[in-house]
Amino acid sequence: MRISVFIVIAGHILGLASQPAIAEQNIKMCSSGSITLGSFSDHVAELRKFDRYPAEDIDDLVRKKRQGGPQFFSSQIVMKEEQSGSGDFDLNLFQGFSDPQAKYRALKAWACGADDYPIAYFVGFTVREIRDGAIFVSREKGAVNVISLKDLDPDLDKHTSVKVFRSGSVLCQDIGAGCINTIFYGRW
Repeated sequence: MRISVFIVIAGHILGLASQPAIAEQNIKMCSSGSITLGSFSDHVAELRKFDRYPAEDIDDLVRKKRQGGPQFFSSQIVMKEEQSGSGDFDLNLFQGFSDPQAKYRALKAWACGADDYPIAYFVGFTVREIRDGAIFVSREKGAVNVISLKDLDPDLDKHTSVKVFRSGSVLCQDIGAGCINTIFYGRW
């Protein structure tokens, strides 16, 4: 027992995120890595510098953060429906991935192309398994897993849920529609 705990601790110290064990369904892993985000207030200030989003959208994000609590910004599930440069720009900007304070470290190089979309980003979560129309995740601060949903829910109309591994608690009843208020959900 002590050896396995030591291995887990050593892996986190060295930045080696555990690879997800995706069971039952053959789902493509687009990328995995780790991210350190800046503060939410720095992120909001960064968004306000750009003249890209209406003030109401940014104010709505601040309201959602207040309701979602302290883990809101570091717990993200983001849908990307198709490959596009402007969509990537908006996703990275609005979700805080391109903030100057954000630091990303890829553990697995990007492996998805246009035919693999839609994709889902899980920030602060590790994908553990996919079965019975659900994606099971565990919380892992700073973890980033990006998976293709092409074979699971290609039109985002199958009401694929996201649940906590082992407990079965629902984070997203339908990944194509939204998540509970403690999750920073985006769809681009």
